[in-house]
Amino acid sequence: MDLFGRQGYQATSVAQLEAAAGLSAGAGGLYRHFPSKRAVLEEGLRRQAAAGRGLIAFIEDPGLLSNLPPRERLLAVARAGLRRLEEERDLNRLLLRDLSVFPDLLEQVKNSELRRVFDAVAGWLRGQAAEQAAGQPEVDWDAVAAVLMAAVSHYWIMRDVYSGVHPHGISEDRFLAAAADLASRLFPSPGAATSRPAS
Repeated sequence: MDLFGRQGYQATSVAQLEAAAGLSAGAGGLYRHFPSKRAVLEEGLRRQAAAGRGLIAFIEDPGLLSNLPPRERLLAVARAGLRRLEEERDLNRLLLRDLSVFPDLLEQVKNSELRRVFDAVAGWLRGQAAEQAAGQPEVDWDAVAAVLMAAVSHYWIMRDVYSGVHPHGISEDRFLAAAADLASRLFPSPGAATSRPAS
């Protein structure tokens, strides 16, 4: 996946894949393990999806962040998401640059990776706001999840494009703090569910 991520699918030759795998470049050894270059890509995508389960387990662990205030919980989840994007660097580059020529693989990534993470984040947000106070405005947590995921993903993409430094000069800590500050304002205030208007 490293070669595909750095060079792109089309620019990566079978001989390069063989050399990277410790096989004799150009000798056809790759075909003893995979029927085609595309099959190597498919296996790489499968492995990336399997590796992504750690982030979902982190998000779905009910006790892991329960002792933190909402802002700190959001900050921890956003930071874990950014780390996962970095772990998936090659997949993300392929997704943006190469997978449009493979609609079936694009759909596979959507279902095996993007949708799973979205469902986990949206479910987690709904769970954090489960004690929404009566009379408080209803929040579209699915849309909030999409906005937060898009913001974190865009931050990672721009930083990756500009060789590790975001073009606006905003550090990771500042960016994540701002995202957590904004999102935490959507949660009900402590005690809001039990407060009653004066008669």
